[in-house]
Amino acid sequence: MINRQKLFSTIATISAFTLNLPAMEFDFRPLASLCRVEVNLATGFGSGAIRGTFGQMDGKMNFSPEYPENSSGKIVLNSRSLRFGYPIVAYETHIPEWLHSSRHPVISFTLEKLQDFAWHKKELRTDAFGVLQIKGIEKSLRIPLSIRYFRGQRRKYEGKAGDLIRLEGMLVLPRSQFGLAPGKFMEIVREDITVRMSITGASNRVRPFLPSRLFGG
Repeated sequence: MINRQKLFSTIATISAFTLNLPAMEFDFRPLASLCRVEVNLATGFGSGAIRGTFGQMDGKMNFSPEYPENSSGKIVLNSRSLRFGYPIVAYETHIPEWLHSSRHPVISFTLEKLQDFAWHKKELRTDAFGVLQIKGIEKSLRIPLSIRYFRGQRRKYEGKAGDLIRLEGMLVLPRSQFGLAPGKFMEIVREDITVRMSITGASNRVRPFLPSRLFGG
């Protein structure tokens, strides 16, 4: 009877501590070398696709393994840092008819909530709902995400204490909805643009080791 009381007391203590544990804040800037946001343009010539990447990004995310539904955050891309392997494409990407990056230097996604969770061992699959802004045009959308949490692994890359979180996802954007109209060359680009991302954020502290599906608990 006494042992059972101790067990219930321990569970209650852990539960209370978990409820009061603040969400971890993850910064995407420190490990930018591990982040990749890729843009794929479908075309009617050559290999049928042109691939580009953003060279600069910033942002933060608040995430709690115990309560992922309370997550929030924002990712900001430097639109002027988008580069393609073809010089003419790299140039026309930034003209007024397309990104007009001189007037609209950032692209942002503001995370409002995570929803519909499915665990696959230590991977959390979920849908991220938020607002994407391109050229000053805002659209609410859903991004399917894969989330992995690496406790104490920041030291492996930077020699600093902290956890890592890795987000991977893909979405398809109708370019006309964001004012991305044809230029002289871009008129051969098709309507849907595929964006793939793999980004890693770092926290400034190590999360207490509590029972969680992220750690097999």
